[in-house]
Amino acid sequence: MNEPQGLWKAQLATAAKPVSWLWEGYAAPGQITLLTSQWKSGKTTLLSLLLARRIAGGTLAGRAVAPGGTIIVSEESATLWGRREQKLGFGDNNCFFCRPYGGKPSFEQWLDMLGRLERLHQEHGLNLAIIDSLTSLLPVRDENRATPMVEALDPLRRLTEKGLASILVHHPKKGVTIEGQAARGTGALTSFVDITLEMARPRSGGERRRRLVGHSRFEETPAGVLMELEPDGRDYRVLDESLPDDFTANWDYLRMVLEDADDKYTRSRILEDWPADFPKPSPVSLWRWLERAAAENRVCREGTGRKRKPFRYWLPAKEAQWRSDPLWQLERQIDEIARKSEETNFGIRKPAEEKATLK
Repeated sequence: MNEPQGLWKAQLATAAKPVSWLWEGYAAPGQITLLTSQWKSGKTTLLSLLLARRIAGGTLAGRAVAPGGTIIVSEESATLWGRREQKLGFGDNNCFFCRPYGGKPSFEQWLDMLGRLERLHQEHGLNLAIIDSLTSLLPVRDENRATPMVEALDPLRRLTEKGLASILVHHPKKGVTIEGQAARGTGALTSFVDITLEMARPRSGGERRRRLVGHSRFEETPAGVLMELEPDGRDYRVLDESLPDDFTANWDYLRMVLEDADDKYTRSRILEDWPADFPKPSPVSLWRWLERAAAENRVCREGTGRKRKPFRYWLPAKEAQWRSDPLWQLERQIDEIARKSEETNFGIRKPAEEKATLK
C-alpha cells in the first residue's frame, strides 16, 4: 500500500499550472462538471452545440471552446443523435455510446465503460467525456444515499486524473429549488464535482432564453449568464453576465416574510411562514442571508443564538409599528414575566423538591 506523499512549497508552485480550458470556465482536463436542468429544457441542445464547436474551436455562449474529440455516453437513441449531427455537424473525432444498457448498469458494467473511455482517451486523444444522464447510467439505485454515490463516482475521478474532462448531466429535484441546490439526490454529488452548472428558463423573456448559473473551484467560471438561442439554433448569444447572487435574488422573498410578521421571528418561524409559491431555502442558506442582511442593517437581530435565547430577526420599521400597538405591548409584558419566572425556576429547586428527587 502506497503511503500518502506530502508536498512542499516548490512542488505546489510547480503544480499551480494555468488551466487549459476545453470550454472556458465550464470544462477542463482533469475536472468534473455537473450540468443540471429540467427535462427537455435544452441541456442536450447546449451540449450538441459544444460538439459542433469542437471541430475547429471557436466560442459558445461567449466562451472560448478548444478543438478536440468527445466521447458521449447517452440515454438517447442513435436516431436522435443522428438528426442532430445532420443539422449541426459534429465532425469525425467523436464516439457515441447510445443506450448502452437495457436498464441500470451494474457496477461491473460501469467500470467496464470507464475502462473503454480511458482507452479511447489514450488511443484516439478524445479528451472530453459527456455522460447523459447520471440517473440512467450511474449504477446507483438511491440517489439520496451519499456512500453509494461517492463509490460510483470515485472511479471517474481516477479517470479524470489521467487528463480527461467530464461533463455529467443530471436532473433537478422536484418542485422549486434554490441556486446551487438544484441537483437531485445527495449533496455529496455536488460537493464531489469541481464545477456545477444549473440551466433554467427565466420567468420572462421568451422560450429561447436560458439562465446558466455556475458554482466552481475556479474563478474563471461565470457566476451566471443570461443567454438566448440564435434563430438558426447554432449558438447562444449572451445577453447579461451580471446575474444577482442568491441573497440578492431572494431578498425580496425574505423581506416579504418579515413585513407580514407580527413579532420578531426566529429562523425556524421564517421558514414556517415562507410563501408556498416561492422556493424555500435550506436552513443554512437562510442563515447566510440573515447574517448578510444583519451586517447590511437591513434587519435587526437580538439573542445569543443558543437554544434558550435563539436569534430573532425583524425589519427596523416594524418595531415602531409594534410599539404603537397596546396589545403587542401587553403580550410582550406577559412574555417577559413568563421568561423571568422560567429563568428563576430553571436549575433551582427547593430543599423538599431535591429530597424527593433523591428518593
